[in-house]
Formats: sequence, C-alpha cells, structure tokens
Amino acid sequence: MKKALMTLGLAVLLAAPAMAGSAGVYGAWWTTDEASDSTGGGVWVDFYLGRGMEIEFRASQFSDFETVNDVGDDVDLRVSAFDLGFTYNFNHKSGSKLNPYLGGGGTIFSTELDRIDNDKPLGTVSGEWGYYIVGGLEFPISKHFAVIGEAMYRQAKFEILGNDLGFSGVKQRVDMKGFEGNVGIAFKW
Repeated sequence: MKKALMTLGLAVLLAAPAMAGSAGVYGAWWTTDEASDSTGGGVWVDFYLGRGMEIEFRASQFSDFETVNDVGDDVDLRVSAFDLGFTYNFNHKSGSKLNPYLGGGGTIFSTELDRIDNDKPLGTVSGEWGYYIVGGLEFPISKHFAVIGEAMYRQAKFEILGNDLGFSGVKQRVDMKGFEGNVGIAFKW
C-alpha cells in the first residue's frame, strides 16, 4: 500500500507543471490523548482538480512526544506523518479574497522510539495508519503568496512492540488521536 501511494504521489508531481496549485511550509503543534504535546513542522503541495477540489500531499515531522510504557519506562516518540487527501475551497474562483477550505484524507506514519533515560532502543512501532480532517483559512498577501491557518484532527493508534528486560514481550497501544494547529505560508501558481 505504501508503494501504491508513493507511485500515485510521484505521478501527480510529474504532472504538476500543467496544473494550478500551491506549495508551502508550516509550523505545527499536536496535542494527543496518551502522549505529551509536540511541536513540529511540515511541507505540503496541492494541485487544483477543478470546481474547488484539490488533491494534497503533506509531510510533517514531530520529534518530542513522550509517553510511559507498561513497565514504567519513559518513551520518546519521533513521528513523521505523510498525508494524502482532498480539500474543497469555497472561494476557489477568486485569488484575492479570503479562502476557507475543508478537507481530509489518509495518513501513513513513520515512528521511531527509544528509552529516554539511557538512549537504548526500546523496541519497534507497528500499526502506523490513520486519517485526518482539516479546516483552514487562506489569507492572500500578494498575487502568489498567502498566509495559511489550519485546525486539524488526527486519528492514529500505534503499538509499541518491545521486551520487558528480556523476560517477556510487551505490546502496548498508544492512542495518538488529537488536534493539530498549523500556521504557514504558501506559494501559489
């Protein structure tokens, strides 16, 4: 499935010069149910499909989530989110007005972890799929640039697979659902 999504993404990127769209960078803050809050950043690119619809690709990086596993160890999570989704732009015909938009899609997560107290590997993470819903406002500041503000809801559950001092296996689920806020700048073509 990861290869299929990457192939689709590459095909759309190769067709990009013939399509209208935008690309940008943003700062992000994600708050979750079972891990600490984290700040991070990301990039996106989207392409206009017509009638207000866009297909979007996002990549976000969060490096400072913390949680506690079943045996009481602090666990540091570094999470990368790769999103593929669609948005609907309510003012898609006007390039100079405030443009609200709504969207959503699927996410593949790449998650790494290690033990905070001594930096030894704690195990691996599996079950790294999820989805997101996003709503935002685009504020044009020139013909080709806009400031973006977004509220996003992410749904994700991970399983930490490791060992308990070598005696037995540990399988712990971490619920990463929560809200994310993004602020960034976009270049539009």
